Amino acid sequence: MNLYPLIKLLSDGKPHTGTELGDQLAISRTAVWKQIQKLPELGLEYTTDKQLGYCLLEPLDLLDATALAEQIKSLDSFHDAKLETLPLVGSTNTHLLDFANAGQNIHKHFVTAEMQVQGKGRRGRQWMSPFASSLSSTLGWHFDGSAQKLQGLSLAIGVALCRCLQKYGFPGTGLKWPNDVYLNGSKLGGILIEITGDLAGPCILVVGYGVNFSRPPTFDASLIDQSFTFLSDHTEKLPSRNQLVADLFIEVARVLESYAITGFQPHVEAWNQLHIWKGKKVHLISASGQEEVLLGDVNPLGELNVQAADGSWRSINSGEISLRLSE
Repeated sequence: MNLYPLIKLLSDGKPHTGTELGDQLAISRTAVWKQIQKLPELGLEYTTDKQLGYCLLEPLDLLDATALAEQIKSLDSFHDAKLETLPLVGSTNTHLLDFANAGQNIHKHFVTAEMQVQGKGRRGRQWMSPFASSLSSTLGWHFDGSAQKLQGLSLAIGVALCRCLQKYGFPGTGLKWPNDVYLNGSKLGGILIEITGDLAGPCILVVGYGVNFSRPPTFDASLIDQSFTFLSDHTEKLPSRNQLVADLFIEVARVLESYAITGFQPHVEAWNQLHIWKGKKVHLISASGQEEVLLGDVNPLGELNVQAADGSWRSINSGEISLRLSE
């Protein structure tokens, strides 16, 4: 990404003249100006002053590959982890899947990016990720069991993310079945797990998760068709972005390390306590149609218990199902 050196210089949120930037980048002032013109394509807006130069509207807390490596590789079981910190990527999940499909080992391969331009959500939805405003990460994992033993894993990852965020002083975090993280009633992030290899086992997991970190000053909310939020909407002082990336990784890794043995069972109670729509009526939408149901708890398989209009209860798995609150 040829704009990244320029962005690093501007990330302090202070004004820099074209001459100063050109000297540090070893390019002409005209080349600097041409690069500056491309910043809005990444969602980065700036001001221009003839004397002071160029200045981003807000400073950026950029990812630090060295700092992340020090924290993650300090864990005994991850001293051999492979870490990638990318300025720009299509999708962190797709990035790892490409390696796996090419026959490369992606076990303990961790990718995090400043921006995804083709970020993926559940059911093929696009996941918006403005530059340096979100935490977009994926961890590759070799799973010895079959895909059937992975039931409930995305829910367990959701519990791990909430546990970490609550430690940072965000007590309003909660979960919407099956893969959404909420904060004070609005969507904050999500989880997307993809599987490749032999579904009968062993198989390869690509565990992706994202959290909205800092709301860009000019972010166009109309691009998203649901209520959403950023951590910055709920605190006057954000934590270190790098520290939070590392701590989220640690929580996710702990779940993966034990899941082949424990399954979802140890996480059931915690998930049900975090369930923000428990006891609410929703429209359950599937390929076979739509119905209004009352939501209950999840069971040890990660299936959601729902009550139909006739009072009968049944359990549903994620599949091609979506939930929308009833009016």
